[in-house]
This record gives sequence, C-alpha cells and structure tokens, in this order.
Amino acid sequence: MAKYMFLVDLNYCISCHACEVACKTWNNVPTDRGIRWRQVVNEVFGEGTDVLQYAVSLACNHCNEAPCVKACPTGAMYRRAQDGIVLVDQQKCIGCRYCAAVCPYGAPQFDPVAKKTSKCTMCVDRLSEGKLPACVDTCPTQALQFGEASEIARRGVRQITRFPNPLYSDPSIRFIPKEV
Repeated sequence: MAKYMFLVDLNYCISCHACEVACKTWNNVPTDRGIRWRQVVNEVFGEGTDVLQYAVSLACNHCNEAPCVKACPTGAMYRRAQDGIVLVDQQKCIGCRYCAAVCPYGAPQFDPVAKKTSKCTMCVDRLSEGKLPACVDTCPTQALQFGEASEIARRGVRQITRFPNPLYSDPSIRFIPKEV
C-alpha cells in the first residue's frame, strides 16, 4: 500500500479557511473547545520593503519518525505500517498530553470535555473509498494537495521559514515556497 503526503503551495493559499471548515465538518471536530485538527496560519516576516507574507494550511504531518508515537505511554498514538498514517486509539488514550508536548507542529489537540487527545486522521475513511482528504477536496485554489509520498517528495521543499526542522520527525509534507 502507498504512503501519503500533503503538499502546500504557498503561492495559492488565500487564507479562506475552507480546509479548516471541511475538516471540522467531515470529522465532527467540536467547534466550541478550541480544537483545530487543521488550521491556516498567516506568516509575515521581513523589514521595510522586504516584507513577505503567506498563508499556510497545517495539520498533523503524519511523520515517519513521529515523536508523538514515541512519547505515548499507552500505545494509543500509533503509525500504521501499511500507509504511514498516524492515528489515535481513543480507547487507549488516557489524556496525558505527552504527545502534544513533544509534537513540534502542535497537531495533537486535547479535548477538555472528553479528556482525550485527537488529531488529523488524514481522512482514512475517505481514503479507503478512493477519495481525497476533505481538506484537500475542498481547497478552492488547489493550494493544498495530496498524493503518494513517492510523487510529492519530489516536489517543493521540506522546510519553510518558521517551520520546525524536519530532521527531527521527517514529516510527510512538502511546500512550494512563495514566489517573490
């Protein structure tokens, strides 16, 4: 079975948040608890006339060396061997938040009502039906893309400004940098 990756083209993200809404809607993510499995972040950096701004859609990067999986004391956080998708077994999660503490991307989200951690599932249910993740399927500009890791890994770059060092976790995401 294939391993998957996300690709974010910073030239086309218009910060519309459609990906966030699609994620919350498809996955029934609570809207009143501060839980955001996917979120659009607006970055501005530089000085004077050398200012650059871009929006980037981020979620769990389903890392090949997932620190959240390594930190989970119960095995609730796990990486599927067949496709590399990192998931949370809600039956095993004890809400300790170790996964959230070690994730450099802020992907695991603690639900104060359920007292458990959850995160992006890469829409495994949709993938099993041959569909794209809801966030990708909804992106109006195709800034957010998805595909087999063997294809996506050849496109874009592994790191952009203010994105954590990918050597730590080997995230399954690539970026096409903003053209200046």
